[in-house]
Amino acid sequence: MIKSQNIYGLPFPLDTKIELIVKENQAHAGPFKGAIDFAVKLQTPVLAPLDGEVLEVIDSNDKFGVTEKFAPYVNFITIKHADNEFSQLLHLEKGSSLIRAGDEVKKGEQIALSGNSGWMTGPHIHMFVFKLTSERKGFKGLEIRFEKR
Repeated sequence: MIKSQNIYGLPFPLDTKIELIVKENQAHAGPFKGAIDFAVKLQTPVLAPLDGEVLEVIDSNDKFGVTEKFAPYVNFITIKHADNEFSQLLHLEKGSSLIRAGDEVKKGEQIALSGNSGWMTGPHIHMFVFKLTSERKGFKGLEIRFEKR
């Protein structure tokens, strides 16, 4: 797996209690490989992991469940970063986004709250970093490099 060129910050405050970190599961396969789930409490502040331009914000959903049929109901934010890398932060609380498409964000800036939306088994922040490709799905997940603390 290719590592990200950029070095990302955590998508939540440093004092956040993390219940579990999941790197491998059925939702992290194929082009989604590299995604990480951070099990945190609901309404945990979600932070921009790196400076960038907000490309897409979906925060109108309040449906969630443990099967893949709930995947279309996920709230998320997509940010474009340097080196043509993109990050997505998923499972956000309905209506919690503090930013809109076209906004510039700074690393560590609060952009939303974690919530219940989409395909999930419990509260968590799903972080995915990817590059666009000519492959069938049009993107490929990267192994996220995090800054050392």
